[in-house]
Amino acid sequence: MTKVTMNSEASPAAQLVAKAQAAAEVIDARGRIITLKKPGVLAQFRLIEALGDTAQNQVYMAMVLPLIFVADIDGEAVILPTRKSEVEALIQRLDEDGITAVQQGVMEHFRQSTPEQDKAAVKN
Repeated sequence: MTKVTMNSEASPAAQLVAKAQAAAEVIDARGRIITLKKPGVLAQFRLIEALGDTAQNQVYMAMVLPLIFVADIDGEAVILPTRKSEVEALIQRLDEDGITAVQQGVMEHFRQSTPEQDKAAVKN
């Protein structure tokens, strides 16, 4: 189940802004509703700082980075982790079912577009 709200009558530029601010809901295999929101760039820097030397591991970072999109689980707010122990607590809370849903949701709803794609969308 996905819930993304955008005004189709808005200008292409407004649609790009709305997409960046949109939230998406995914449901994991356990039936939990996980709300995803695109984090600001500062959240990425804070995650790297929280992970310390572990952030140098590219495989680990690829697995953990989608977690900063998690805004809430079943209506309970999720605070951005600021320490490695908080990252691990979120991993444990989500478990495999939640992490799989988050990773798929981020790829489906928040995939990065290229500047060329954004320019083409604004021109249309």
